[in-house]
Amino acid sequence: MSFNTFYITIKNGSPDPARFMLFLEPPRAAPSSPTRFSNIWQTSPRLDPGDSSVSFKLTDEYFAILGTSLEPMAEGVRPWTSSSHPVKLGPPHGTTAYVTAADDSPKWAKFDASSPPGSFTIKCDDSFQTPNPNNIWIGMGARDPRHPKSIIPVMTMTAQPTFTTQIYLRRKFYVTVGESKKGTVVESEKKDAVLMVDFETSAGPESEAVFTFTAEHTYEPDEATKKSGITWQ
Repeated sequence: MSFNTFYITIKNGSPDPARFMLFLEPPRAAPSSPTRFSNIWQTSPRLDPGDSSVSFKLTDEYFAILGTSLEPMAEGVRPWTSSSHPVKLGPPHGTTAYVTAADDSPKWAKFDASSPPGSFTIKCDDSFQTPNPNNIWIGMGARDPRHPKSIIPVMTMTAQPTFTTQIYLRRKFYVTVGESKKGTVVESEKKDAVLMVDFETSAGPESEAVFTFTAEHTYEPDEATKKSGITWQ
């Protein structure tokens, strides 16, 4: 199966070494859900000043995921993926993943194709406990481009009994300066020098946006990006 592919290239034009992290805007979820957290999807090595750069590769291939965490979900917490399942968004229908937690151990119960077009659904049964002693969570994952067999949490939320959420994808990504491990919960409003790149208006199955990180800690697009139809902020 083919997937749309997007690239975000960052060049370090500042006078200082820098590392960059990429994460998603939390996908739109309906109905009202527990707090949805963004998680670091990709990280860069240290980029020295000058011509050094990193390219983040992103695709529309996503997974329903579940797992547990040593701590309740919050900024800086790194949850672990216990299990993942590839999802389809349709048409005609998207994947629905059913989750159970007998003995406070989460696992998939079954899958079917009953989610509305453009979404996938996760349904928790009534076996989940409140409070949540093992900090069980559900969400969306994506492949680690450097280790394709590894599925990284990119959006997570605390599991609740009889909770159902429909997840609609967005092609909106954020890059920021910093160092965190992949999968770590991040809050964009608490970060400095954040770049938002929105590929929703880009045409074709493959798009690239190129930016230079400046001495003023801003991001300057190249000429091709300015003419691409891609939006940024």
